[in-house]
Amino acid sequence: MSDAPETPTGERALRAELGLLAAIALVINATIGTGIFRTPAAVAQHAGSLGAALAVWGLGAAIALAGALSIAELSASLPRAGGIYEPLRRAFGSRVAFVYGFAKIALLAPSAVGSFATLAAESLEALAGLPPDRTREIAIALGVLSLALATNLLRVRASGGVQAVVTAVKYGGLAVLAIAGLALPFTPSTAVAPPSSVTTSGVLAALVSVMWAYDGWADLASVAAETRDPKRTLPRALVIGTLAVGAIYLLTNFGYARVLGFDGLATAGAGVEMPGARLAHATLGALGSRLLSALVVVSCVGGSMASMMTNSRALVPMATDGTFVRALGKVDPASGTPRIAVMTTGVLGVLYVVSERFEELTDGFVVGYFPFYALAIVALFVLRRREPDLPRPFRAPTLMPVVFLAGAALVLGGAILDGGQRMIVPAIVLALGVALSFVWHRRGA
Repeated sequence: MSDAPETPTGERALRAELGLLAAIALVINATIGTGIFRTPAAVAQHAGSLGAALAVWGLGAAIALAGALSIAELSASLPRAGGIYEPLRRAFGSRVAFVYGFAKIALLAPSAVGSFATLAAESLEALAGLPPDRTREIAIALGVLSLALATNLLRVRASGGVQAVVTAVKYGGLAVLAIAGLALPFTPSTAVAPPSSVTTSGVLAALVSVMWAYDGWADLASVAAETRDPKRTLPRALVIGTLAVGAIYLLTNFGYARVLGFDGLATAGAGVEMPGARLAHATLGALGSRLLSALVVVSCVGGSMASMMTNSRALVPMATDGTFVRALGKVDPASGTPRIAVMTTGVLGVLYVVSERFEELTDGFVVGYFPFYALAIVALFVLRRREPDLPRPFRAPTLMPVVFLAGAALVLGGAILDGGQRMIVPAIVLALGVALSFVWHRRGA
């Protein structure tokens, strides 16, 4: 084939209203959510030393950037709704694409949306000075999901504008937190780290947690059909957004390490005991703790909005192609949004919030997504060989896909070495998706 496929009729109703700045904001908003506030403690615990923990955060940034550069080539060449769905379908066939779409709706989308809402609820409790209460947290999380749903039912331009404002607030707040940790005077209470207990399995387990914090670098590709001049905008936004996130994450973690030391970081927990809350209190006092809780709430609400937008779009091309329930591909003529797909994503997020806890949500997402990320990067090589004449407005340096595939192998290896428990739910979903793909295709749907 010499040209990218024509956009299917059902998807033409999606409106290309996102410009470069809105696209960059979406990358940042989809990425900065729960991870940078909650996971640094787990990373330190697994890594065994501050040096190893910081190195893992650096490695995560390199893997995310390599992935973003690779996805940039695919999304610019095949700017269709649904992100990596189209490269998977094009390279490996409709069954593999179906399995990805099924995993998206059964595990990936609801776990991402649900984890944002869950941490927002915990942070609101901390902000109000309330003790942890599971029933109350569920009620607050459902409110967060309702707000995210309402925002995503607006026109894409309006929703993107709201998310751009939220992104500016949380990126600025995170920058203040990083500066506080790196520049303000303080009296560290745990300045001396214990002897290093770094192990290969521990470092790899830490990498799994780090990649949850970095995830979001590929989400923009899901709204390719709603991006203006996607062949230029998508690569620029993916790379700029990922670099911006990597920079602020590394600075923030250096701040955590400087102020808290290894013990203070590794023993951090949830709510007011999160690493960010401890850093804010150590540098700015009680006011810092309250501001940090507010920042986490804003960050997670924004993450819920971005995640609901991008994850719902994966359902549209499946429905348009007839490989899933066709109603999910219907685009509302007034708003130009796939309302049924958006509401389906929101409802599934509710189910996950009610049934799961934060760590279970994040583990399922990271381990469940990386096999598909790896397949998408393999698809890049397949399409380069099979379709050399496919227009490629952006071409990733060949080393970048290789770096990402190596990183994906490390992440999955870390999940296996960590006892394999993180693999159970994703494995079940994957097996069910494979079985259903044969049933669905046999029906001729």
